[in-house]
Amino acid sequence: MSRLEAEPAAPVRSMAELLAIAFAMEKESAERYAELAERMRGSGQARLVEVFERLVKEETGHIENVVRWSRQSSGNDPDLRQLQWTPKGVFDDENAAVVSPELMDAYHSFAMAVRNEERAFAFWSYVAANAPSTEVRSAAEQMAREELEHARILRIERRRAFFSRRDGRAALTSSRDFATMEEQVAIRLEAYAAFRGERDKAVLSDLAAEARDLAQLLTASPLGTNNSISDRSLESLDALCELLAESYLNAGDCLPSQAGRDRAQVLATTAIKRLATLRYLEEQPI
Repeated sequence: MSRLEAEPAAPVRSMAELLAIAFAMEKESAERYAELAERMRGSGQARLVEVFERLVKEETGHIENVVRWSRQSSGNDPDLRQLQWTPKGVFDDENAAVVSPELMDAYHSFAMAVRNEERAFAFWSYVAANAPSTEVRSAAEQMAREELEHARILRIERRRAFFSRRDGRAALTSSRDFATMEEQVAIRLEAYAAFRGERDKAVLSDLAAEARDLAQLLTASPLGTNNSISDRSLESLDALCELLAESYLNAGDCLPSQAGRDRAQVLATTAIKRLATLRYLEEQPI
C-alpha cells in the first residue's frame, strides 16, 4: 500500500467541503493524465496515449459520480469555494512528465495509477478517522471503499500489462554491456552535433569523446553485464543516455563488490551530468 506523504491538513467538517475536496482531487488526476496523454502523443507513443486516455476516462467517470452525489445531497454541483485547504501529495506522476517517453510502458503507467488510488484510499481513511460527524465519516468511508475498488480494477490492468511486457521482452532481451552502450552514445552524440551551432557542437563533441573513452575503459575492464538493457531500439538520444545513467545507478546498488559499486556510482555521476547537459542544450535555440 502506497503511503500518503502528508495527512489531511484539518478535519473535513461538512458534506459540501468533502465533495469539493473529492471533486478537486479527481479533477487534478484527470487533468494530469490528460497532460501525460498529450506528451505521449507528441512523442509518437501511441500505446501510452491509449493508456493515459483510458485513465482520463476513468477519472472523468469518478468526477461525474461526485457531481451526481453532490446534486443528490444538496441539489448543487460541488463548490470549490468550500475548500478550506488543498490536499497535498495524493496524486504523483512519479516523474512521468519529465522521463523520456521511450522509457515508459503500460505496466509502469498502470502501476503509477494504482499507487495514486492507494494514496487516495489512505487520504479518505484519515478523513473518516477525524470526521466530526457521522454523516461526514460515512461519506469518507464510502470514498475510501471506492478508491480501493478503483485500485483493484487498475491492478488487473497492471497485471495484464506485466505479462504482455514479459512475453514481448522474452524474444527481444539479450544483455548488452556498458561499453557497447557508451559507444552507441558516442555515435549518437557525434551525429547530433552536426545539427547544432558551433558552441553546442564543441560541447557535444567533448561529450562524445568522453563516452568513447569510457567505452574503451569498460572494454578493457568491464563493470559487469548490464541485464537491464534489452535490444529494443531507442530512437531518442535522451532516452539512451537516461537508460544508461539509470543502469549505472542500478549497478551501484547491486554489484557484489564494494569496489565495483563505487566505480558504478562514479560512472552514474558522469552519465547524469551528461544527461543534464544534453537536456540543457536541447532547450536552447539552434
